Amino acid sequence: MKKKLHIAVIGCGYFGQKRMQACIDISDVATLVGVVDSNSIIAKKVGELFHVPFATSIKQLRNHIPVDAAIVATPNKYHATCVIEALEEGLHVLCEKPLATSVTEAKRIVKASIKYHRFVKTGSNHRFFPTIQKAYALIQKGTIGNVLYVKGSIGTNGSHTKQSWFWNKDISGGGTYIDNACHMLDITRWIMGDFFSCVGVVGNIYWKNAAVEDIAAGMYKTKNGRFAMITSSWTQWVGYMSLEVWGDKGYILIDSKQGQTMILGKTNSEKTKIFDFSHKPISSYQDELRYFVSCIAKNIEPQPTAVDGQAVIHMIEGVYTSAKQNKTIHL
Repeated sequence: MKKKLHIAVIGCGYFGQKRMQACIDISDVATLVGVVDSNSIIAKKVGELFHVPFATSIKQLRNHIPVDAAIVATPNKYHATCVIEALEEGLHVLCEKPLATSVTEAKRIVKASIKYHRFVKTGSNHRFFPTIQKAYALIQKGTIGNVLYVKGSIGTNGSHTKQSWFWNKDISGGGTYIDNACHMLDITRWIMGDFFSCVGVVGNIYWKNAAVEDIAAGMYKTKNGRFAMITSSWTQWVGYMSLEVWGDKGYILIDSKQGQTMILGKTNSEKTKIFDFSHKPISSYQDELRYFVSCIAKNIEPQPTAVDGQAVIHMIEGVYTSAKQNKTIHL
């Protein structure tokens, strides 16, 4: 019988508890062995809820129980500190998106990962949506030819983040673009590779009391002239994500407002093909974690890496800088 990966979750808030539940759901390969939160009262409450030991630091937890890997699910500002502390303890890490609040902080994580010879996976559960998985497989197979252009939109209802730390730039690093667009930027890089430049705009069109943007858009260009347009909003009341991938032989369309379906079309006007995954339960957090565990077992670096996470933060900073300076930014 193979040894199960012993996982501790750092951060006992909403997303931390989602990650804890994912650990429990894949108990055949992983075990939730403890939880960590700087607030001792919250750590105790959540530890008792999940029937595992609790502590206020990963070092303190490891003094009492063996841990192989950590999931960091704290507010964004504390990602770098918590990831590096876990690496120092000899743990592999899955860090909730975004990897950090700045490229500078992301570079610290990358450097520490190399120093301590441990893997850091940037959280990107959207890669494990059935529609995205199918789209990526078809693109890699060459079904739509060379990708020329990607258009993506992602967002949520701003009332979900109203008056929370998501509205505090010092803690979050920004508004909807760093909160939501990081998913779409990761998927776009996964499909197209690195980008050379970007132009961005940000604004507050509804949540005017927020100190961060509630809508933003970035236009990115690769060195060979291909484009991607990514928009993000906290005023996207219905649905969550749409993606268009246009190639020189066809196209792929995904719109979560239309359910879990993906449309494949060709440039020669052949009848479109619809892939319907509505029968498949959404299990992206569980699937992502199972993939992470598998990579650790095989000593293979899980994707997206810390370097990938850093590149996404660079793309986000590019939009913020472009909007502020009203000019094209080279990435």
